[in-house]
Amino acid sequence: MATAVAAATLALALPGIAQGSEPAPQVQELIGKGSDACPDRSLCLYEHNDLNNNETARIWVFPLTQARTDYSLRGHAAANQPTSAYLKAPGTGSDTAYLFPDYQCGFEGDREAEAISFRRNEAYNVLRGHNGRAKRYGYFYKNGRWTKDKKWGITEQTLNLNDRAGCVSVGSFTNTYSLRPEIDGDM
Repeated sequence: MATAVAAATLALALPGIAQGSEPAPQVQELIGKGSDACPDRSLCLYEHNDLNNNETARIWVFPLTQARTDYSLRGHAAANQPTSAYLKAPGTGSDTAYLFPDYQCGFEGDREAEAISFRRNEAYNVLRGHNGRAKRYGYFYKNGRWTKDKKWGITEQTLNLNDRAGCVSVGSFTNTYSLRPEIDGDM
């Protein structure tokens, strides 16, 4: 079991954009290591591999909210820094967390995008080689047929987001429609 070391806690002024009526919570920066250092109902991004287990280092804490809350990391110390992650959430409920490599959360608009979706209480010791969702423009194979025209769509694929962190989306919501484009299939 990992040991928790919290030498310092800083409240950072990283405002989130809440998609509901509740105000967005502040992101905290902790100094520590291991999954025990991650507060309950939070996505924790760690500065080093293996949840900082080899040395005490920074942990960026994104509290889970009821409504979808997006945090752009542009200009923030966590931008393109995390190399491991942990989603500490109860085993039930609809707590969700996504990590996008660019500074925009979601799959909206005409742009390619990719994201890792975290599983509860599972250590992501590195942020590469994880199954994720990627929005691409191309021909898609679904239900035994290829699309006749190029379209924006989403695929499941292995992603390598190590040292690419631009936006975090968290929440306790079941409707992830805005995070998914219209077509779902294989390219």
